[in-house]
Amino acid sequence: MLTTIFRTSIDVVAQYFAVFYAPIFVFWLIIHLNIEYWRGKAKKAYWTACLAWPAITGPLLFYKDAIFAVRWNPPGWMIILGTMILIFGSLFGWRTFRNVPLRTIIGLPELEPSKNAQPLLHHGIYSRTRNPIYLTHTTYIVGLTLVTGFAANWALLALDIMLLPLTILAEEGELIRRYGPEYVTYMRRVPRFFPRWPW
Repeated sequence: MLTTIFRTSIDVVAQYFAVFYAPIFVFWLIIHLNIEYWRGKAKKAYWTACLAWPAITGPLLFYKDAIFAVRWNPPGWMIILGTMILIFGSLFGWRTFRNVPLRTIIGLPELEPSKNAQPLLHHGIYSRTRNPIYLTHTTYIVGLTLVTGFAANWALLALDIMLLPLTILAEEGELIRRYGPEYVTYMRRVPRFFPRWPW
């Protein structure tokens, strides 16, 4: 009974995570690849996202049953591994979002740096990894994919593996321009993705 409830709950979370996260990920990739252009648009960038998000998510929701019809039954060891990764992601995410300002999460310092000046974040979770938010997202994608075996989640994981490095590299270029030598020194001290322990 508990196993059935767990699997059903994870299936629902995996489906909705894929449907709602994919448009956000694509949006931030576009933003980071051409940040100077979007800064000229300022809040219009968010309005663009508000219009583009339902345009992408709507069809995904409408065809959700068909999109998630294909799945592979993961073996027991994969379900256990995925569950452990989800637990890690939840703990790490709690630590991350407890320490990261909301304006940083939604990108205000990037899109409007003159109105939202922010000192370089290098304490707390940022002293362990330079990309705690991306790492949190990736752990959820990996964990949900391993536990559920949905083909759509495997596709999202592949997309994440291909596009996340591009997003991070583009963002690093913007941060070097914004913070200069301070950020370069920070890059040498703190790993890009996998955290230093203890965290």
